[in-house]
Amino acid sequence: MLVPNPQLYGIVGMAGFFAAAGHAPISTIIMVSEMTGDYQLLLPTMWVSTLCFLLCRRWKLYQMQVPSRLDSPAHRGDFLVDVLEGIFVRDVPSNDRPLVRVPEAMQLKRIVQMLAESRQRYFPVVDDTDHMVGIYNDAIWELAVARDVMTSKLVTVTPDNDLNTALRRFTELNLDELPIVDPQDGSRLLGMLRRKDTIALYNGRLAELKQADGENST
Repeated sequence: MLVPNPQLYGIVGMAGFFAAAGHAPISTIIMVSEMTGDYQLLLPTMWVSTLCFLLCRRWKLYQMQVPSRLDSPAHRGDFLVDVLEGIFVRDVPSNDRPLVRVPEAMQLKRIVQMLAESRQRYFPVVDDTDHMVGIYNDAIWELAVARDVMTSKLVTVTPDNDLNTALRRFTELNLDELPIVDPQDGSRLLGMLRRKDTIALYNGRLAELKQADGENST
């Protein structure tokens, strides 16, 4: 008995094999439709590719297949620009240095003493309830109390912000440190994020990716 158009069965069968072996049913369906130019094969290709993919999910042709393109050395260059989007403020190592807060009514004389005693450069100004109301600006010496010399244009981050967001905010006012605040209460201070720590973490992550690329290419 002759089977009409046996080549079509072969094409659909090969589509099913590749969908199962490559774990790529959707790409296979599209590829077959574009190669043959016959969209009448779309439905049988969908059935066969989906069925083969589901039945063969425990096996795969590519033993070194990675979970996503982000983990693939071949595509890693596409993501280097956005590598900071996957790192968050909470991931930046903290050196556990004591954070000096400035009460908003502190006299300038005491602030000057504090500057001499501390290696900290940016001083959150807090009110009586320990909520942040500004950042002390040490370039203004003429006024008497911290509230007068602070900047009220607060640029902050939360622990859940990615480092791309943090770097953009560093550059808004050319700051070296950013206050880390509670996501639910923007005036509740949790700590300070330093630009150099952020850049160090970024450089470290790039070095890890380059090392991984080198190991995978050998």
